[in-house]
Order: sequence, then C-alpha cells, then structure tokens
Amino acid sequence: MAEKIRVMIVDDIAETREQLRKLLSFDPDVEVVAMAASGEEAVQVVSQARPDVVLMDVNLPGMDGIAATGKVVEAIPTAQVIMLSVQGETDYMRRAMMAGARDYLTKPPSADDLLDAIHRAFKLRQKMGTGPLGPTTAGATPQAAQIRREKRAKVLTIYSPKGGTGCTTLAVNLAIALQAMVGPDSSVCVVDANLQFGDVSIFMKLQPTRTLADLAPHIQDLDADLLKNILVPHTSGVQVLVAPAAPEDAEVFTEAGVEETGANHALKAILNFARYQFDYVIVDTAHAVDGILLASLDVSDLVMVVTRPVIPEIRGARLFIELLRKLDYATEKIALIINGVDNKRMGIQPEAIEKAMIPAMAQIPMDERLALRAANYGEPILPKNARTPLGQAMIDFAKKLRMHFTEEVPEAPAMNNEAQKRAGLGRLL
Repeated sequence: MAEKIRVMIVDDIAETREQLRKLLSFDPDVEVVAMAASGEEAVQVVSQARPDVVLMDVNLPGMDGIAATGKVVEAIPTAQVIMLSVQGETDYMRRAMMAGARDYLTKPPSADDLLDAIHRAFKLRQKMGTGPLGPTTAGATPQAAQIRREKRAKVLTIYSPKGGTGCTTLAVNLAIALQAMVGPDSSVCVVDANLQFGDVSIFMKLQPTRTLADLAPHIQDLDADLLKNILVPHTSGVQVLVAPAAPEDAEVFTEAGVEETGANHALKAILNFARYQFDYVIVDTAHAVDGILLASLDVSDLVMVVTRPVIPEIRGARLFIELLRKLDYATEKIALIINGVDNKRMGIQPEAIEKAMIPAMAQIPMDERLALRAANYGEPILPKNARTPLGQAMIDFAKKLRMHFTEEVPEAPAMNNEAQKRAGLGRLL
C-alpha cells in the first residue's frame, strides 16, 4: 500500500488502548497516529492528527462515543469512524450510524474483523470527495458510473392493498428461484420496504444487526462497500436489505423528506443505487399508497399486484390497477398475480378475476400447510419443497419473469418516466 492508514484510538481504558495499538502494529499498512481517553480529548486532537480511521468506544465518560463521533466527522468529514462497544444492540448501531459512523464492531473484536473493517473504511475514505453525479446517484463515483453503464437490475415491486395475500412469501421464494437461475456470478436482492412491520428477515430466518434504517442517513455518500456492510446474506445467495427493527426506527425515512412526485427521497435513492449492484431487486411493500410505495414505483420495471380469490381483495387489486392506469403507468409494466388458487373449493375462479382486470402473469396454488410452516419456521418453500405444486409454481413464475424481460425491448425505460406525469399525487397523500 502506497500510503499507510492513519488510525486514532479513542477509549477511556488505557489497557484497551494499548492492546488495540499492539494489535494494529502487526499490519504494516496501518499506523496509529493518536490515542485519546475521552470524547472531549478526541475532538481536541482529531484536527491535528487528521486520521483516516477512528476507532471509537461507545461508552466514554462525559461526552459519549456517539456524540464524539458527530463532532469528529464535523471536524474531519473524510474520517471514517468505527464504533466499538460491548453492547451489540440495534439501537446503538442505528444511533452510531446516524451520527456518522461507518461500521460497528462488538468488543472485543477479533484481529481479522478489526483489520478488515479498517481497510474497508479506508477504501471508503479514498472514494470521498469525488462529488455526486446527479440528483439520484447518491454520491456515486466515476467507477460506479461505469458500472451503471454495464449493469442495470430489473426492479420488481410486489404489492397488495390488503394484508395476508402472501406478498412476502412470494418475494422471498421468487428471489431464491431467480438466484438459482442466474447462478453464483449474478445476484438478487430483496428489499423489505414494509419499513414499520416488515417480516422478510423472519421468513428467511435471518438475525440482522443492520437494517435499512442504518443506510438511510448515508444516502448522499452511498457506495458499494457501505451497501455491503448493511446487506444481510441468506444461505441461498440472496442478499437482503432488512426493514428497521422497530416501527419508530422508520422515522429516519420520514426525516429525509419527499420529492415533488410524493416519493420518499431516501428509499428512492437507495433503490436507484442498489439497482446497479444486482441483477434483480425485489421490493416487498406495505399495504398503503404512500411515499415509500411511490419511491418503489418510480424505479420499478414491473409492479406485481397480488390478490387471492376473495372479493374484498379482488376489489382492492382492481382499484389499485385502475389507479396505476389513471397515473399513466404503462400496462406492460403491471402484472397480476393470483395467489391461493384452489379450484376444488367454492370461490372466485381465476378466469373471472382476469376478466375483471387483466390476464394474470401467474396463478399460485393454495397450500396453507406448507405456506404456514414456511412462515413459522423461517424456512422458505424453495428449494426444499421445489417438487410440490406450490414450489413448482414459484419456479415457473420466476421463469416467466426472466422470459418477460428477455423479450422486452432493450433499454426499456423504468417507471420513473411515468413519475413525471403524476407529480401531483404526493399532495393528495
């Protein structure tokens, strides 16, 4: 490495500071340039030391590590703060990220974890200062711009006006099926945009330490490394942007404001950036027409409207499709999904639903036992139950989607073009 990584250590325990210093001395690319015993001292010496990376303890006497982080980043905007704490609670992580921290490690960190975090943070520091490329690029670098020209994910939004229609089950298993089809050299991401009550992490048995709430404060300087820190991997290879851990954590998105179209600014920036890091981005949404949904619609290549053969759900889906048409969304970018089809029971036949709306892209058979087990045990239907009618329907659905986009005219515009036609909707919400 041409230049050494300048590190400052902030911890109120002298023994801990010395242990960290000795640990870092084994890496020839790292140099400890300063140590501080309190938040106040860190703020005083940071301007002179000008570190690239700051190791900051959370629990400091007087000014705590979170408050000190805010002042350190204010003094040296390029400084990358890595929080260290014996407490791994999500609330601490969220507050640290909002204060400007780039990473969060539980004490005592292993040597590999600490050094990896320092080198990762230094790479982020090197990328800073390049400036944003436009209103929706979120501080992307020239290298990221090159990636955008080469790769652009298909964004698929799954929505139902009514709860209980199976949107999350569809999102999770569709992602797993697509990941299996595209192979290890490509990638699929699920974004849980049900920000207050999202369940994707439960359906996939994930135990996330970071969520979308940790990413939202950094929409002005998003990059691939930061996104990677927030993503939660699933054993299938699918990457997940998890919903905030508690409903109140979603307030960070409200604080980001909305665009003239009514779309939430923070989520739209995140989706616009994520689409250039993956092959498919599947967005699971809540059951309301609000700024979060509008942000997803603005960048979507396909909106999948889900209903079951139940009259109230059919009515809601029909009204939503009519709303999309009134807002001039292209018909070819709207897909109807009929879930819970069971021709042996009395109910509305799929053909009647299609006649009332549009032809369905997929009809998913009912299997209450398998679907409930998958939800309760956090074990997706795929790949374990791929040979069941429900599993096969999910796989066939994924195949249809791939074929849909393969047959699409190259460079087809995403829905953000239609967004310009409905700028007044945000004022109605």
